[in-house]
Amino acid sequence: MAFQTLDFIFQGMKEMYDTVSNPDLALKKQRGFAGLIAKLVEPLNKNPNFKNEFNKIQRKFLINGTNLNYAAIISLEKGTITVESIPNKPVDNLNKKKLGWDGYIAMDAQLFLALVTKRLSLMGMLKKWISGDITMKGITKLLIFLKILKFLED
Repeated sequence: MAFQTLDFIFQGMKEMYDTVSNPDLALKKQRGFAGLIAKLVEPLNKNPNFKNEFNKIQRKFLINGTNLNYAAIISLEKGTITVESIPNKPVDNLNKKKLGWDGYIAMDAQLFLALVTKRLSLMGMLKKWISGDITMKGITKLLIFLKILKFLED
């Protein structure tokens, strides 16, 4: 009985280590922050105006909630959005070479929710970027992400 319990614990720890050590094992089931983002953006897949606007665009964005355990990878391919979660610790999991993202935003989860719910304007976001609360890479490609956020208003 004790041997079975230890074996069960070992298997769980091994699966957790494999997921963290190999970022190619992005979780198809959204966890934490990625689940929240998926609930926000996946209804856009049913919007025909959205599909027409983004039918020729292929981008991958990495949104990292710095105070949470999982980051979200938002893939936009020919008018369809998918969201996957990936552990954000160790930081090597978020490497551009491994994940192939085009744009990267790292911010507190509360700042992201404020941005999506329009409590934080673009000027407010710029102030947070200058102060260091928000980290961005691939800024020109992130403009497409802002267009996606505009479709959430409709």
